[in-house]
Amino acid sequence: MLVLIPAVSSSQVIPSETGNGRPEPTDSRVGSYYSVFPLAAYTSDQGFLGGGFVQRINYGVHVLPFLSNTKADFTISTKGTINSQMEYERVRTFGTSIRSKIDFIGRRERQARYFGIGNNTGFGSELFDNEFYFYENREIYLQFQGRYTIGAFGQKGIIDLIGGGTLWYVNSKPLDEPTLFSQETPFGTDKKWVNRLEMGVVADNRNSEFSPVRGIRYQADFNVSTPIVGSDYTFAGLSGELRHFIPIIPRITLAHYFKAEHIFGDAPFWAQSIIGNEKGLRGYHLNRFRGDSSVLNMLELRSWLFTLLDDRLRLGAQIFWDSGRVFSEFDDNRLFDNWKHSFGVGGVISIISPDFFVRGDIGISDESFRIYFGAGYIF
Repeated sequence: MLVLIPAVSSSQVIPSETGNGRPEPTDSRVGSYYSVFPLAAYTSDQGFLGGGFVQRINYGVHVLPFLSNTKADFTISTKGTINSQMEYERVRTFGTSIRSKIDFIGRRERQARYFGIGNNTGFGSELFDNEFYFYENREIYLQFQGRYTIGAFGQKGIIDLIGGGTLWYVNSKPLDEPTLFSQETPFGTDKKWVNRLEMGVVADNRNSEFSPVRGIRYQADFNVSTPIVGSDYTFAGLSGELRHFIPIIPRITLAHYFKAEHIFGDAPFWAQSIIGNEKGLRGYHLNRFRGDSSVLNMLELRSWLFTLLDDRLRLGAQIFWDSGRVFSEFDDNRLFDNWKHSFGVGGVISIISPDFFVRGDIGISDESFRIYFGAGYIF
């Protein structure tokens, strides 16, 4: 069940700065667009929740994909989760050609999930209902990322270098009743910091960053956590992701996402490679699998079914199939064995701004089904 309070949106044209070396926009959008979305909803992992989402996109003039994009949301759920997030991204930072992005997350979870380490950890519905897999989690996450274009990728794409850093504070502790978390006491409990330096490269020629129907996006990242930058742990991570968008027939797009990740050294359990949530393997319980490495593959068929009022109102749908697994010292690490699978359907609605839309998914796995809600596509 998913209940949404109707969005309140407005748009206002405001002249803005110009020029960043990118192609001129092909549509008439210019200035700032605002979207305000108060909501009351239900998701399987958070229960009933209330709050709101605000987005402001300033398209500027002769700037792609936008001049700046600000997103903020705040929700409180009946399962004890308080979540606040804010993201600010700007294509021209202080008038330069550097594209910057700041992400902030503040979260408290009364029912954070821990199912153990590895790809074949056990699960029992009765144990889950009795809070055996729960622990309490509080965290603050702050990330800065800068991008600088170094070349062209195909006829209309770009290649960017990425650099940045993350400050990540987590306070994880067991509940009062007996739990798997209190029995295993995984590495990284209590109040700890992970501070990381990050670098990478991205190649992108998608026709849209919000709702692409064609193009590809490739990214590779390397990060290191070290006491030199105030971290309580020493480890490194390497990841790569591929995204492909292929128009199959008119109005239907095949979207593909693949990600592989490996961690070198001893990372705390909350900074390990984790799958099984709204970002991959939808249908499994939140953060179902974690390990030193992971592979994740996602396929979606997407379509905007119809539009009204000159594209100010659009309704769409998608079907998906997710698959993947994690690797750890407790697993048989043959690459193509013991992959987990889930599938599902969903819908999207866009109001006023074509770059702001709300998504709902229902994912089904061999252990459970889950209901998700969020803004924009997952990839």
